[in-house]
Amino acid sequence: MNAYPHYKRRNYFINKEFQGRYIFNYFLLAAIGSILFIGVFSFFSSNTLSIVYDNYHLQIGVTPEILFKKILSTQWLFIVIGGGMVVLVTLVMTHRVAGPFYRFEKTLDEMLNGDISKKIILRKKDEGKDLAQKMNAFNDMLGDKLLIMENFNAKIAVSSLHLKKALDDSGLGVENFTPLLNEILDSQKNIQTMINDYTFPREKL
Repeated sequence: MNAYPHYKRRNYFINKEFQGRYIFNYFLLAAIGSILFIGVFSFFSSNTLSIVYDNYHLQIGVTPEILFKKILSTQWLFIVIGGGMVVLVTLVMTHRVAGPFYRFEKTLDEMLNGDISKKIILRKKDEGKDLAQKMNAFNDMLGDKLLIMENFNAKIAVSSLHLKKALDDSGLGVENFTPLLNEILDSQKNIQTMINDYTFPREKL
């Protein structure tokens, strides 16, 4: 879980709603910042004059008004180029969050269906590694406990059958113990059915 150099996620739009919302918000923030810059610049330069040489003509006027077209064209260029960069950066950054969220959700769905054999594998720069390690550790712990329960349950079944056979061989009769033995065997089968509802590694068996 410390590093995943061989795991590469190729789909950058994993959670379109989540990533799209963040991309739109950051793009809107960049656009508002650009407009705010125009407003602040115009306010502080409202009492100044500027000289502009444009198309062989020399013009003089109040700074915000005479430079308005230049500022506007520059700001639109900034919004387009800067906005594109914001989109790319936000996409990469949210991808490091959306990817793990997708893996967590998928693994939790599998756990709810009884499959605890899957490992959450994240990329080196993904967020949520601590949570992934804890979920993997929980699945490992639960798998180990299920293995122990399965072994104990199997021993109960074997011991019950041996006891039944011993009573038969002893000539004492098993009819007095039949209800109790059947109850033990039924409980053992029910426990095994519950264990079989889970999918987990059985290498240690």
